[in-house]
Amino acid sequence: MKLFGFELAWAAAAFDAVLPEGTALPHGIARMNPARFFADTVASSPLEQSLGLRATLWIVALAPLWLLRRPRTIRDIAPDDRRRVLERLLASPVYAVRQLVVAFKAMGSMLYAQSPEARAAMTTPRDPSFAAAPAASGAESLVTIRASAKAPEEGDAHGHAAE
Repeated sequence: MKLFGFELAWAAAAFDAVLPEGTALPHGIARMNPARFFADTVASSPLEQSLGLRATLWIVALAPLWLLRRPRTIRDIAPDDRRRVLERLLASPVYAVRQLVVAFKAMGSMLYAQSPEARAAMTTPRDPSFAAAPAASGAESLVTIRASAKAPEEGDAHGHAAE
């Protein structure tokens, strides 16, 4: 199932609202062609999943009509308004809408994590003193937590399922 040109424009605008340029991140997602990634995902998915992805795009794209009360799509509004629309969709009282938007954002994150610059930024500590020896920084050393060999006794208020 192929996306139409206007759907590609919607996808590009919506993903740009999720991971824009000019943040603490190394770059925005726009340079990674998120619309093509989304289109390829829709095209390679089984029919039921591709319909769900497309429905998600339509919900995000047409949300300014009822959330901002403007006759515009996600592509036609300012970047700050796009962000506000996505935030309001994530706070929707309708569970399905919230989850579809979370899935849409997760798709953008999957693409973004493929960027070498983004991956390097995610795996490099920002504070150089964090990687330094604990004694030098005055912080306590990290402690390895191991599961308890003894099962908690019944009625033990401190027993946890992970122990």
